[in-house]
Amino acid sequence: MKKTTKTIQIIKEHAINNQIPIIHDEVVSILTFVIQNFNIKKILEIGTATSYSAHIMASAGAHVWSIERHDERFSAAQQFVSQSEYKDFIHLIYDDALTHEIDVSDFDMIFIDAAKSQYIQFFEKYKHNLDSNGMIVVDNLNFHHLDPSKVKRHTRQLLKKLEKFKLFLASNEDFITTILPYGDGLSFSYKQHDLYANLKNVLDKFMDNEVMTK
Repeated sequence: MKKTTKTIQIIKEHAINNQIPIIHDEVVSILTFVIQNFNIKKILEIGTATSYSAHIMASAGAHVWSIERHDERFSAAQQFVSQSEYKDFIHLIYDDALTHEIDVSDFDMIFIDAAKSQYIQFFEKYKHNLDSNGMIVVDNLNFHHLDPSKVKRHTRQLLKKLEKFKLFLASNEDFITTILPYGDGLSFSYKQHDLYANLKNVLDKFMDNEVMTK
């Protein structure tokens, strides 16, 4: 299922060595499975970092448009993509996702993995760029299961915003949301219940099988 190339491994090692957050291995497995099994071809990613997750999604068969505002990380991503076998599948955008306007309105998936304090704003802004049969996936909802009473004020405020985002998802009448415990917490929001009715059960079985085969 997973296609780990030399390029992807190099990007992963670069991120680890430079303490740049990347998606968890469980999230790699789930994204690859979902992209391939739900025929997802066009993805908008909010938060490129150095393009590790963009490469994972491209290796699964999707074209990825990815937005990043951090200049050093964007430059690194450009370098990696320019030398990558997936360079024709990854379209990098250097801009602030909160203000960027993209003219594509039929993405099969929107993957949000950027500033956690802005998750609601990202969700609301880009939901209009989603195909009616698409889904919005958001990573890092649990933030390492930190105890709010044992962290500094800034982190405590961030945890409160993540809880606010979870409440936003739960009360959103336009989307049905499934939150899974894999990685550091991963949400799937979609409008077409008939397409994804068994998503949680399918992913749970898939992850159980992944564990059994390791």
